[in-house]
Amino acid sequence: MIKHGKLLLLFGVLLTTFLQVNAQKTKDLSLKEALKYALEHKADAKKTALDISKSEYQIQEKRAEILPTIALDGNLINNPILQKTALPGEIMGKPGTVIMAPLGQKWNADGGINLTQKLFDQSVFIGLKAAKSTREFYQINQQLTQENVIEKVASQYYSTLILQANLNAVDTTYQNTVKIQQIIKSQFENGLAKGIDVKRIQVKVANIQAQQQELQNSIQISKNTLKFLIGLPIEMKITLTEEPTPLLPQIEKETFDVSSLNAYQSLAKEKELRHYALQESRADNYPTLSLSAQYHYQGLGDTFPIGKDETQQVYWTDYSNITLNLHIPIFSGFKTRAKVRQAQLDVEAIQLDIEDKKLSLRSDFENAKNQIRNSEITIENQQQNVVLAKEVVEDIQNNYTNGLAPLTDVLDAETSLTEAQNNYNKAVLDYRLAQLNYLKSKGELQTLLK
Repeated sequence: MIKHGKLLLLFGVLLTTFLQVNAQKTKDLSLKEALKYALEHKADAKKTALDISKSEYQIQEKRAEILPTIALDGNLINNPILQKTALPGEIMGKPGTVIMAPLGQKWNADGGINLTQKLFDQSVFIGLKAAKSTREFYQINQQLTQENVIEKVASQYYSTLILQANLNAVDTTYQNTVKIQQIIKSQFENGLAKGIDVKRIQVKVANIQAQQQELQNSIQISKNTLKFLIGLPIEMKITLTEEPTPLLPQIEKETFDVSSLNAYQSLAKEKELRHYALQESRADNYPTLSLSAQYHYQGLGDTFPIGKDETQQVYWTDYSNITLNLHIPIFSGFKTRAKVRQAQLDVEAIQLDIEDKKLSLRSDFENAKNQIRNSEITIENQQQNVVLAKEVVEDIQNNYTNGLAPLTDVLDAETSLTEAQNNYNKAVLDYRLAQLNYLKSKGELQTLLK
């Protein structure tokens, strides 16, 4: 027992260690890998696949209304008190009297098979078309949902990259500032620097360390958000492998086709569904024709109907019928007319939504193009600012080393360089987001997966 206990304890320790090691594994994550993982594991993407599967069953349900229905029915009735009816006595040889005669038997058993077949019902055929159109609507909605997932994940991925780029800029500033701090400390010890300069550089280093900590926290929060959007476990560590550099597309000769966009197609398909709803409402005015047939076997008697024994007053008989049912609606109290008019208003409303969506999509496309062009100019300007800021830092550091510039100029130059780098990073992020909007406005977000 003791050996078994030790083995179980050892197994538990090893299992815990294994789980902890796995939990600490770092996953390298490119943008393409992040997008593919999100489309496979995120709940929103999975639910659209379920909707498509559901639409297949809706089609089967509507198709079943065209097929015949077959059912077996049976019942057993006991009549403790039989209903009586008044009969003239003449039938019993007692003229001038009234005889109260019971109706039926105390026991009645009945069982058989029933068949029903719809021969013409306009609403059923319209419903089948609508079900097939619903499947197409869900397929378009799946693509639309995938686009939304791609947009959210890519946007968060880019935002995290820019935060990391900002941290790299601050880290570089920290390293340079620490070098200056060491120089000032050495100069102070040799009587070549003032005590106030030592304190200033200490404050500068402390402030940069606070910026580093703040950015590190922001990066972790951003990564957690990214993992949520992807569907990764929060405890998993990830490393983003993309570079925060702009990708410049050619947009001068691009054309715009609103009918190719899923956002437009979704509304167009919804309009089609509302047209079917309108036709289905009108179908209430159409006649329906159906066929029904049944074959039953019935047992009657004063005793429980088991077996076929007339000596025990149990009698069995079969019966069958075939019925052709025609239903022609004449007046429904204007109910059908009200349903039709409601359906017509629904069609008109969705048409207004379509026209508004066309304007909105066109506006998004033009705005995205303008934003990309503006971002290109901003990126170019910020790149020049970074180059100039680096040159200024180098010159002032040399002047300070040679005693030609005060420490405040060095610190201001370092701050300006960090701001220039952050402004450049922000311009890159703005461009990346504009690029996402541009691809979305053209319905080409899926290209990020290639």
